[in-house]
Amino acid sequence: MDDMTINVAIMSGVEDGTLLEMSPSANGSANDQGWTLSIGRREENDVCLRNDTYVSRYHALVHLRGGTWWLEDCNSKNGTFLEDQFEDARVSGTVPLESGQLFRVGRTWLRLQS
Repeated sequence: MDDMTINVAIMSGVEDGTLLEMSPSANGSANDQGWTLSIGRREENDVCLRNDTYVSRYHALVHLRGGTWWLEDCNSKNGTFLEDQFEDARVSGTVPLESGQLFRVGRTWLRLQS
């Protein structure tokens, strides 16, 4: 898993168009069970969205487990959402996340890209 990389694309807001390249050796926490990236407003998050005041300090986690990505809301005040064709679906607990699927934390849309 150490040679794997994933890009986190910021799709809206002040940082629209930013592409963050992440790897288990440089970002997040990796162990035998998988890899986790943190998203939030605090600097120590792997994906820091300091300009979105609707993002909690520690807002959400993205996990890679068994080849599948998972999105988890960390009890954020304004929620985490998956794009849906009819209405954005609020994340409760941990839900599967497809590569390329849009998700929103605060008012910022993000996407994982292999």
